[in-house]
Amino acid sequence: MIRECFKNPDFRVLWGAGCMTGIARAMEFLALSLYALQELGLPYLVTIIFAARMLPMSLFGIIIGTISERISPLLLIKVIYSFSNIFTLISVILVFTNHFSVIFAFILAFINGITWVVDLAVRRRVLADNIKKNLLSTSLAMETLSNNATRLIGPLFAGSLYAFVGLTGIFSLQLAMYILALILIVIFEKNSKNFKKNLKQELTPIIKEHWAHGLLSEILKTGKKAYNLVSLRFVLVITLIFNIFGFPLVSLIPVLGREKLMLSEVNIGILASSEGLGALIGALLIGNISPQKNLSLIFITGVGGFFLGMFIFSYSPSLLIAFVSLTFGGIFLSGFSTMQGALVYQASTSSRGNNFGILVTCIGTAPLGLMNLSWIITQTPVDETLRINVFIGFLLLIVAGIYFLIKNKH
Repeated sequence: MIRECFKNPDFRVLWGAGCMTGIARAMEFLALSLYALQELGLPYLVTIIFAARMLPMSLFGIIIGTISERISPLLLIKVIYSFSNIFTLISVILVFTNHFSVIFAFILAFINGITWVVDLAVRRRVLADNIKKNLLSTSLAMETLSNNATRLIGPLFAGSLYAFVGLTGIFSLQLAMYILALILIVIFEKNSKNFKKNLKQELTPIIKEHWAHGLLSEILKTGKKAYNLVSLRFVLVITLIFNIFGFPLVSLIPVLGREKLMLSEVNIGILASSEGLGALIGALLIGNISPQKNLSLIFITGVGGFFLGMFIFSYSPSLLIAFVSLTFGGIFLSGFSTMQGALVYQASTSSRGNNFGILVTCIGTAPLGLMNLSWIITQTPVDETLRINVFIGFLLLIVAGIYFLIKNKH
């Protein structure tokens, strides 16, 4: 199944563009974190920079998704990728001239956060539109795989470059990645005749109107439709539960490794990579199997398995057990990540861009979970904090599962 996906030139190009932006994002996050820690000596800025990158998801997810239904999605991708190129180039110049500042660090994180939204809400939708339906699960599994792989490759490049050439080298390589991503999108637009034909048919009814005409009313209408469609509502509610009570738990991995397991920096790095390793294994398994049925079951089981892995991790007495438990959770998490996009695509007979935008907005609620976690950890030890979040998340997951099971029977 994986080979069949990569035989499709459209998939290869769009997937390659996502890999380039993913590596660039991962490099930039580590670069700005090192800038805040080592050059400014302000650890709390790392969290604020992370929030700045996540903010566009909650602010612009549904807006960008809706706009992609009104204009060419490839035009939208090219415009946003171009902005990332421009601001990354400015960063290179500012660092080279010793004028780079905290304010521009926030601006850069925010702009590239918008690119992240476009990747999730627009490029992923275009990719799904240009793959055979029996390969949908496999293609999105490869998206998940690349996302996790870039989280490993990007920091590796950034850490090495920072040690030898500093921020200038990191931002220069990041700029090269964004340029390559933009070139790949242009190549796809030039070669994909079927996409142009379908796009022309889709845009004909609204081409006479300005792209912003009635945008707010359409966003509200899209939200109402998403709520009324049970299958889509299911995906969005489970996504909210995971991003508020599940995703923030990853930030506690190094804290528990240091405070409870008393690990060295090297071993903490090994521990932090385990969840990504599990996600890579899970994505490869799903990519080979390419499930066509029971996607909802895989989706909700993925969240449950992740919570179980984190619960076991909270009781881990050693690095080995902690590593295995996090890898276990990561394997299940890949099922959640892959089926998330597949279920939204299948539930959307129309307005797919709008619905992917709503999904990204739900993903953008993660900072709420991080704030909640920051408060709990001041009241209780890190292992108890982790278990409290797991308990609340798992309880909500069971309630949501029962609710939607009853809804589907009616």
